[in-house]
Amino acid sequence: MNTSKWALFRFGFRQTLKGAIIVGLISGTQLLVQGVAYQKTYGTAPKQAELATSLANAPGLGFIYGDAHALQYSTQGYMVYRVLAFMGVVTAVWALMSTTKLLRGAEEDGRYEVIRAGTITPRRTVSLLAAGFAGAWWVGLIISYLLTLVAVKSGGIATTGTAMWLLNLAIFLPGLVFGGLGLFTSQLGLTRGRAMLYGIVPLVVLFLARGTANTSHSLHWLLNWTPFGWAQLVSPVYNSDRIWILLLAALAIVLGSLGVWFAERDYGESIIQASSTVRSRFFLLKNAWQVGLRQNFWVLLGWGLGVLLVIGLIAGLASTAEDALKAAGSLSKAVSKLGGGANDLKVAFMSAGVLFMVMILLIMSTSIVGAIRRDEAKQYLDNILVAPQKRTAWLMQRLLLGAGVVLLISLLGGLVIQTVATLEHTTLDFLKVLATSMCLVGSVAFLLGVGTLLYGFLPRLAVIGMYAVIIWSFAVTVLASAVNLNTILKHSTLFLYTNFNLTQWPDWETFMWFIVLAVVFSVTGIWAFAQRDIVPE
Repeated sequence: MNTSKWALFRFGFRQTLKGAIIVGLISGTQLLVQGVAYQKTYGTAPKQAELATSLANAPGLGFIYGDAHALQYSTQGYMVYRVLAFMGVVTAVWALMSTTKLLRGAEEDGRYEVIRAGTITPRRTVSLLAAGFAGAWWVGLIISYLLTLVAVKSGGIATTGTAMWLLNLAIFLPGLVFGGLGLFTSQLGLTRGRAMLYGIVPLVVLFLARGTANTSHSLHWLLNWTPFGWAQLVSPVYNSDRIWILLLAALAIVLGSLGVWFAERDYGESIIQASSTVRSRFFLLKNAWQVGLRQNFWVLLGWGLGVLLVIGLIAGLASTAEDALKAAGSLSKAVSKLGGGANDLKVAFMSAGVLFMVMILLIMSTSIVGAIRRDEAKQYLDNILVAPQKRTAWLMQRLLLGAGVVLLISLLGGLVIQTVATLEHTTLDFLKVLATSMCLVGSVAFLLGVGTLLYGFLPRLAVIGMYAVIIWSFAVTVLASAVNLNTILKHSTLFLYTNFNLTQWPDWETFMWFIVLAVVFSVTGIWAFAQRDIVPE
């Protein structure tokens, strides 16, 4: 491979590597935590049979997870049930975002013009960038697999390396498919936003098809028509059917090949034609926070709708989950513990669902800091700082915008929980639900403060550091709900200080400490940002 070709491959690899590492760590950590927790809690055959039977009697949970009939009374079966469906969607979203950013996003920013100025053809260019993405995909897969082996060894799980490799492959192959789709939609849409839209719509539809197939045996045939269903049909730990792996790989190649083929187009054009004239729009351009809102409105709206959808779905499944939890004593204890000790299993399940809402809000706060860093790295910030605008005011306004959106979404999430609970004839104190929703923002604000501190001193590590805090906190919290952990480990997670119990008043003192620390970290980070040079990408 000559120098120019190697540079393109390396560019594609480096641009997508960070996301691949994060996804690999999340996937591997999920498999490790779920495997070890299940092995510690359901180490005997009677307990495993009890859990499998109770979950099989609650098919509604299959919408979020997998097919409970595939548990087969084993730890490895439970790892498939709990992790495969969820992480398959995560890898798919990451891949779609990565490839559309790599192609159409770079073209929007003007960087792709420099890349195409060489002697390499557009098709060859896209092929090399795609190969770089594939290399990063392999890195994420290997990281997840190695962490799975750690789970197998530390938990004494009876399985084989081949079965765990197939499990990780089934998790990551949907990512390869939607990475190929991202290459294709990058040629269809004129902007990255449109390319993402053309990809995210089929992703959501196909995921809903998989979830629907798991809720009713009569609809099981839907698994044959969605890549997420194919990943489930691989059945990695029992009677594996590897033909589905070949189909997933083939679909990824076909979609990626379409993206390469249609790359032979004029620069700045798209397959789906858009208007050649754009009317000027000057709203939301008066100050930094308005510009930030304008630039990130659709992203923030998507995060908000995602949070409300997840918490509404979990609250709606509470009645179904209650029946399953009653039949599985040890699992009900774990859910009650995770949900803050609520005595009512239905309320405990809703409270445990609040944990996932906080998780999404934490990831959203990381994306907010990532957007701030992107504006600096891509030199968008230069256009603002040439005006009479202090950089400290710019950063402060962007952070306040993010914190305000997080607070609004959290309060709306509480309103969704209350509404669904009322429809399910579950009694909840609305003021307590609202107070809990407000207090959840404390941990998110703290993480925003940590991110701002890192951004001020080490801007390139800000997002990575925030993800590290999220992954660690979630892993320790889930593991602590099933087994006894060291006190120091328990106190190292954000969620220990966050109340999820919807039937109790939150701890306002802890909330205030979160806010105080967030302000201190943020002020320090803003000061450091004002002292340093602008750091490009």
